[in-house]
This record gives sequence, C-alpha cells and structure tokens, in this order.
Amino acid sequence: MIAERFSPSEIDALVRIAGTLADSPAAAGLSRPYRELAARARTEVLAQATGHPSPAVSALLGPRPGERVWLLRIWNRHNDSTAPYATEAAGLAELATHVRGNWENLYGREDVPEHPPADDAEAVELYYGADRDGRPDEGYELFGESVGQLRRSRIVSLSFAFPDDAEARILNRNAVFYAADDNGPQCIEVAGVLVFGYLDAEDGVVRVSVHLDTADPDHIVRPDGSVPLRVVVEDTVVLDSSSERAPHPPVLEELLAAADPEQEASIVAAAVSAGLMWRCPTCRWPNPRAATGCEGPAGCRAVRKPTGSPQAALPPAPVPALDGPR
Repeated sequence: MIAERFSPSEIDALVRIAGTLADSPAAAGLSRPYRELAARARTEVLAQATGHPSPAVSALLGPRPGERVWLLRIWNRHNDSTAPYATEAAGLAELATHVRGNWENLYGREDVPEHPPADDAEAVELYYGADRDGRPDEGYELFGESVGQLRRSRIVSLSFAFPDDAEARILNRNAVFYAADDNGPQCIEVAGVLVFGYLDAEDGVVRVSVHLDTADPDHIVRPDGSVPLRVVVEDTVVLDSSSERAPHPPVLEELLAAADPEQEASIVAAAVSAGLMWRCPTCRWPNPRAATGCEGPAGCRAVRKPTGSPQAALPPAPVPALDGPR
C-alpha cells in the first residue's frame, strides 16, 4: 500500500488536503470514487472540528520488542473478531461496552438486573457468567501477548473478514511469479505474501520461506497485525496459526480416534515425548504440534514454548479427555 510510505501525521495531513479540495474545481476532474472519497474526507474533517468524529475503522500497528499488548477476541454465531489494546483495562472497557449493547439478551432472567452495572468487570461477569459458560453461543478471550521481534508498522482494518470463495479465487488468479535473479531466489506472491522455494546449497536442503510483512492488509491481515497461516508438508500440518483447530498428523489422529481413555493417555504421553504434541504450560492440555497457541477448553490461549524448552520440567498431571474436534 502506498500509505505505508507515509507517517501517520502525513496521512492525516493528506486527508485534510483532500477534504479542503473536495469542493474545488480541481476535484471535478477526478473519477467518481475519488470525488466521493474526497467528500468523505471533508465530512470527517468537519466532524472532528465539531467534536463528533466517526468511529475508527483502521489502526496503525507498530509493535516493538518487549512491549505487551492485550488482544480481545469476541465471538458469537454471526461474528468472530479480534482487536488489540494497549492495556488490559482498555480491552475490558471495550468488552463491557459490547456487553451493555447486548444486555437485552439477558431480559427475563431473575438473577440479572434490568440495567447493566457501571462496573466493567461486574457487567462482563453477569453477562457471560463467572466461568464464562453463561452464554453457550458466544464468548470472549482477553489475553496479553509480548512482542517478540521488530516488525514494520502497517495500517490494518479493525473489521477483519477472510476473503470468501469468490474473492479468494480472484486473489489466487492474480498471483505473480518472480523468477530468480542476482538479487535473490524465485518466489510467488499471493495477496502480498511472498513464498520462496529453492535449493539451499549451503545447508543442503530444499528451503521454503514465507514472508508476511508485505501481506495485503485489506484482505488477510487480522486486527492484531497477524496473518492466518497454515503450512502443510505432504499431508502433515506443520504450523497452524488460523482460528480453526490445528489438525493432528493423520496416523496420530487415527490412533486417538480408536483409543479408549486409558490407551489415549498412553498415546498422548508418547506423542508429547516424540514432539508430535506439546503440553500447555498453563492448563496442561495436549495440543497438536502445528498449533501455535493452546487450544484447550479452558481458553487460556497460552503460547507454545520455543523449540528446545523441556516438557519434562512441567509437573505431571492426568491427561484430559480430548473431547470435540481434534
């Protein structure tokens, strides 16, 4: 995006310039979409001047290593959205606003007041239940994440929806292949994602490298700045950061499906030792190797420990039953 070449203050200035020129003769030469955009810029400038700006629809993310951000995920039968917040309190306040806007869902329950309480935490607990099980068709997660590495800033949409089948087909057909040259190996670009595949003579391997920094923010970048990614080698998923549950390797899946509870415990223990599964350091749930975060029913969302972290250092615990999709 060309906007990535400008700072936030420069983008703000460009919007104001467009708003100023919206009613000028120069705007008459613009195409209809651009004239409408300029008129919208003028409306926003005037709205901000009167103290009534429109709700934000995008944000500039610029993570720095060591910083901690809070991610709020809210889902129901019709929507599933995630947004970043600077503090836990800010995320809780947004969640409470969502709860108060849907308080009518609780009408008729004797244990719930007619109007939501002023305290954010109390309102959230009354709506979702103390154990978050009061609303079976909806829920939330509010968890902190530490920024692990420096990434460039980018503008992202706050209302993320992965492309549907028709839109994905268009993006796939617009993929571009770049032949190898003196500056680097060959790669294919799909929706801004660069996928390199080449022979690495130095290490003696076939290397596949995925670069997400240039991912298209209008289509595949989530509000937290991440890209849903699934990497498959042959039939095995080796990495999965999507919102769906990461699948087990096929053979392990068949073993778990056919096992009774006692056999399942032994299979899980062996799979963890072999690196085919990893155990959550917080809730001890056994997760598929490809999962980047805990998928256990407790919703702790703990991040997988880096490769090489000793699983044996965790205290022993009974293996929970792997109910639901695997």
